[in-house]
Amino acid sequence: MYLIAIHVPIHVDGAGGNYLATDWIESLRLLRDSLEGRFGPIAVIAPSCAYDPEGSSQTLERVDAAGEGFQMIPSFNIDCSIRDYWLKHRSGWKQQLRDAVSKAKVVHSGLDDVYRPISYEGFLEGVRQGRTTVFVQDTDISVQCRQLHADRDILHRGLSVGYSKMFERWTRKSVGQASLSLLKGQQLIDRYGGYAKNAKLFHDTSYSIDDIVSLDFIVDRCHALSNRVASGRAPRFVYCGRLTPRKGIVDSIDIVAKCHELGVPIEFDIIGHGEQLDQIEKRIDELKMRSAIRMLGRMAYGPELFEKLRSYDGLLFTPLAEDTPRMIFDGYATGLPLIAYDIDYCVERQSAESATFLMPRGDIENSAKRLAELAMQPEKLTQLSEAAHEAAIYHAAENWYRRRAQWTFEAAEKNGTPMTMPLAVTSS
Repeated sequence: MYLIAIHVPIHVDGAGGNYLATDWIESLRLLRDSLEGRFGPIAVIAPSCAYDPEGSSQTLERVDAAGEGFQMIPSFNIDCSIRDYWLKHRSGWKQQLRDAVSKAKVVHSGLDDVYRPISYEGFLEGVRQGRTTVFVQDTDISVQCRQLHADRDILHRGLSVGYSKMFERWTRKSVGQASLSLLKGQQLIDRYGGYAKNAKLFHDTSYSIDDIVSLDFIVDRCHALSNRVASGRAPRFVYCGRLTPRKGIVDSIDIVAKCHELGVPIEFDIIGHGEQLDQIEKRIDELKMRSAIRMLGRMAYGPELFEKLRSYDGLLFTPLAEDTPRMIFDGYATGLPLIAYDIDYCVERQSAESATFLMPRGDIENSAKRLAELAMQPEKLTQLSEAAHEAAIYHAAENWYRRRAQWTFEAAEKNGTPMTMPLAVTSS
């Protein structure tokens, strides 16, 4: 089997049903299809949590394990403390990993957390048992950690430096051992590629080629935008993702409010749910921005979400630290340019695809001025939207999963891992 050891929990109900976020299940389906059954079924071993659809920050979907060829292996409760992880749960987790890895041909894992290295334990076990290992790193956590603690007291800054150094040390060692390392973005390639045995730059996307809007649709939408701007209205922007402090959603709200002060009535919708919901709602009320900023709640990953995204003019993203959200590419699929703080990953997106408009991170005043100027330039938004459409084709999930599947086959062959022939496709 192809075993994924991950820290993202499996949600378990009282009857033993297993649930995952809708986008996570879609990723598993894409991976399953791209691997063509060459390693057997896909198994996910992960911590667990109680199924609570109302309390979850994401829309959950029940896993039809038998029907879709997945195996779920839920373990200890993810809500345990660091102390309890090491003293109560780690030995049992490692035993579960040993048993699962012994049945696996490929072990797919990463380094999620130095304090509770849940996924990382799976990688280490895969190395110990000589399995083909796929090590995945999707954010430069060392940079993110330093940025998030830069304004805190000297103790927290010191702890973040220590954490970052440990994270870098473990990652360098891991990419040097892994059969295949998938590093998201050029910054991670630059930081760790020189230590790696077999590193590939990748971007994890889940939208299909069929989800990409037509160029004619974008032209018509941009024409409508030009008419709106000419009549004194401003573009409509959207955020789609978890409501958590490091995503900087409050900064986006402040920027939009400042644009209104500058006489540019931008509209902004927020799609998602999370622990920062109350704080975000409070900030909108404090600024008296209810008429311009709407909270739309969570939406399942799929056609309804893409249909909604098509109604906007751009994706607004103001993270407080380094981040690599998949929503950037979902925006591309619907022809939405990225309007974002100038973190490294967004600077890379601007350089690679020319579909990004950058603002200075953490600078509300100047970011608002930049955004207000852009809002009054529909021709610029049109150029960015057309570039987003072109980027969407390259980054479609079918293309990325085909690339990473081929890399995995090559790594497995080099490691001597037996593979079956591709599953036959039967016509109905």
